[in-house]
This record gives sequence, C-alpha cells and structure tokens, in this order.
Amino acid sequence: MEIRPLTDRDSVALLTLVQGLAGHHGDQSAATSDTLTRDVSDGWTWGFGAGDPLIGYVLMMRHARVHDGLRSVDLHHVFVTPSARRQGIARALLTRAEDDARSKGCSYVVIGAHEGNSVARDAYVGLGYEWRAPIFWRFFKRL
Repeated sequence: MEIRPLTDRDSVALLTLVQGLAGHHGDQSAATSDTLTRDVSDGWTWGFGAGDPLIGYVLMMRHARVHDGLRSVDLHHVFVTPSARRQGIARALLTRAEDDARSKGCSYVVIGAHEGNSVARDAYVGLGYEWRAPIFWRFFKRL
C-alpha cells in the first residue's frame, strides 16, 4: 500500500474520511473540503494518505515542550475506513508520520484517544507508545 503526502487535491476524499472519524466517535464534523484545503495547503496541518482513492490518513500538527527545548508532532487524526482495517495500514501511516517527525528534528510524537477507548489504547501501546494518564487540565475559549 502506497503511503503518500496529502495535498490540497485530496480535500474532497479526505473530507469523507474526516467525517467517518467524527461519526466513529458519535460526533458531527463541521469540516468542509474548503477548510481542509486551507489547512493542508498553508501548513497548519500536514499528513499522509493511504490508497487511491484514500482509505486512510494521518494528520499532524506541530507540538513542543518549549521549557525542555523539545520539538514534537501531535498525531492529530489517524483513521482507516472500516473495510480496510486490520491490514497494517494504520501502522504504515504511523510509521511514515514518525519518520517525518524525526526528519523535522522532533524527539517524540503524541497522540490522543477518547477516554475509555481501550481498542485505541491497546493498539498504540502495541506500537510502542507509552500510555499516560492526563496530568493537567485543559481549558477552552471560543474566539
């Protein structure tokens, strides 16, 4: 399976997958192909896709521990369509994302999962990720 960089030309196909991820969590996506085009083309997010047409993707965002002088990447989304799961596609996407992070001088990557999502937790731990319970509160303010 070819894993390739996402481009703004992937926005329509990516939207379907983003909506699939939202639905998987019981959420509704407000993303549009225009917002995805914007975010991928201006570097706000970047990532990799699997297949043509896309059957999986990983989106990445900058992350850091500035007080430690460390750069990292937040693996913001990882999703594979249900019919293509358990074929190593998510592993290939994560490997490509980790390689990209290393090439950018990052010392680690982070990824989150909804509380109670033991399937995701077990999968990430199985891929060498260290599970950490939340250690700080997060706050939100709409602008």
